[in-house]
Amino acid sequence: MSNTQDYVQWFRGAAPYIKAHRKKTFVIMVSDEVIYSDRFIGLVHDIALLNHLGIKLVILHGSRNSIDKHLADNQLESKFHNNIRITDSDTLPYVVHAINEVKTYFEAQLSTGLPNTPMSGSEISLIGGNFVIGMPLGVIDGVDMQHSGKVRAIKHEAIDELLALNHVVLLSNLGYSRTGEVFNLPTEDLASEVARSLKADKLIFIRQERADADSTASTLSTSQCKSMLADSATPDDLRNLLQQAILAIQAQVKRVHIIDQQVDGGLLLELFTRDGYGIMVTNLFYEGSRTASIDDIGGILSLIEPLEASGVLVVRSREQMELEIRYFQVVEKDGMIIGCIACIPDKDESIAEIACLAVHDDYQRAGLGNQLLQSAEMQALKHGITQLYTLTTRTSHWFIEHGFSENRDFALPSAKRDSYNPERGSKILTKSI
Repeated sequence: MSNTQDYVQWFRGAAPYIKAHRKKTFVIMVSDEVIYSDRFIGLVHDIALLNHLGIKLVILHGSRNSIDKHLADNQLESKFHNNIRITDSDTLPYVVHAINEVKTYFEAQLSTGLPNTPMSGSEISLIGGNFVIGMPLGVIDGVDMQHSGKVRAIKHEAIDELLALNHVVLLSNLGYSRTGEVFNLPTEDLASEVARSLKADKLIFIRQERADADSTASTLSTSQCKSMLADSATPDDLRNLLQQAILAIQAQVKRVHIIDQQVDGGLLLELFTRDGYGIMVTNLFYEGSRTASIDDIGGILSLIEPLEASGVLVVRSREQMELEIRYFQVVEKDGMIIGCIACIPDKDESIAEIACLAVHDDYQRAGLGNQLLQSAEMQALKHGITQLYTLTTRTSHWFIEHGFSENRDFALPSAKRDSYNPERGSKILTKSI
């Protein structure tokens, strides 16, 4: 009975995501390590499910390991420059053969329809073509990259037309020039280019390695991705994906996901559960920050109640929240308030209190606190406020790091003095803006 109830609750929890994803465009890159792994058949079933749920899919397959094997089997050396394979005239035929072999295997798996499997009666229409116009990388640092190329253009209008007809578009990492040449393209770069060109809702990288050694799920802002890129300990393969994620987010792709295939169903867990499974990169501040409304009070109270219980925040009644709600900014994700801040101006002075700054535990490292504070400061400046103050018992260091300083001589506005409780021992911090 408990298993049945767990399923019911999971299905109910997935319902908002099913609705939100319908008719959206997802670009999914799958490494060839995953394609030739035991878990690929499960991923095929999941891709079929996404198609049946009305999600528009563009799929790109990786070929790196297959190319390595074909070259090694034919006693040809794999040469690289700046972590990019140098594809010369001798290796090009083997590179093209390896890529087409992976593509053919992928097509075959997505064409299966055995009874008693999730693919039964799926009838997926899979279409490929010369949708990628390539150009040579040229000479880099004195090294001629020959048939290694980059994207010149994506025929996004043709792809959009096929997606509108419920076809799944399958792309290989080959680009074709207008002069009839063929270029080997880095699949990760191509996936990002395709997502940007289509203005996709999601760009998803599926790989064999663990996406995050320390956690099975995390959310990163683009600024945090940049910090990881500056860290020499970040692996090269993850570094490349983070770089592509930043470019995609900057081009208005809403979210980028990096998923490992160590767990069967990782793609579904990432897309249809609140906690997710892999790494999600999103510009949360751009995407979800807004002025709060009366309908947000319940979500804000749920967010701050643990902090009020522990004494980090002063307890606010619902009545007080209703009176102050117009001063709140919130960040919302998938219908849940995950961050909030209040900038409450004093009616008699050009000063405002920063209060009720809270970020959900799952997003503590996503840079939301800093972004919410910046939002509050911008709102204050719009209203002619030049000085901020805050009262805090445990987060003084964080505020000091963000430009505040302790001010024991600061005289609280009269309205705040009436409600101030000296027994809390709050430090008063101020900041001029």
